[in-house]
Amino acid sequence: MKISQRQTYPAALIATHTNDSAPQKPKSARRGLMQRLGFAFLACALAIGATGTASAGSARDEGAVRGLGDAFANAFVQKNAELRASLFAEDGTFVTPQGDFLQGRVAMVKDFGPEAEQAVNGSTQAAFSNYRIRFIKHDVAVVDALLTVRNVNGPDGTIIPVTPVNFFFVAVRHGDRWLIQDGRAHFASAPPSNMTKSSASQN
Repeated sequence: MKISQRQTYPAALIATHTNDSAPQKPKSARRGLMQRLGFAFLACALAIGATGTASAGSARDEGAVRGLGDAFANAFVQKNAELRASLFAEDGTFVTPQGDFLQGRVAMVKDFGPEAEQAVNGSTQAAFSNYRIRFIKHDVAVVDALLTVRNVNGPDGTIIPVTPVNFFFVAVRHGDRWLIQDGRAHFASAPPSNMTKSSASQN
């Protein structure tokens, strides 16, 4: 009888352990599934958040790049040569619609000042439109736009109603600020005869 009891107890313990652990397998599976789903949801949320941040950053950068053109036009009307030049990088370059090549802010101020003094009057307006902006890298953008200047003085004293200028520039982020690295401007159509240097020299 004693031997029989010793043999019975382990068998009963094994049976009890088996009966207790069997229901836990589905629970463990469900727990693992829930954990995996939770991790997947967290990863999706982080990805969506990162995308939203990137989109917001691009929108801010595009606004800052557009702002360079708008500030250039406003500074022209205000006859503020220093402000126009400050929109360029220290070693930036600019080709004027008349074909002059300017490098560096000092050279730009020397050219921008007399130009604005001669051309701008009380009714002069200037505005950019038709922006086409493409980001080459997160800190480099190329821009095509149209600068329309209205009611400027010609060298002969006449008022020129509309002067469209194609404006191309490369914008580069310097720290937390965007600047024009290189700009190129040329008349969108044949310039009025009284806007050319040859006719100015003849007068």
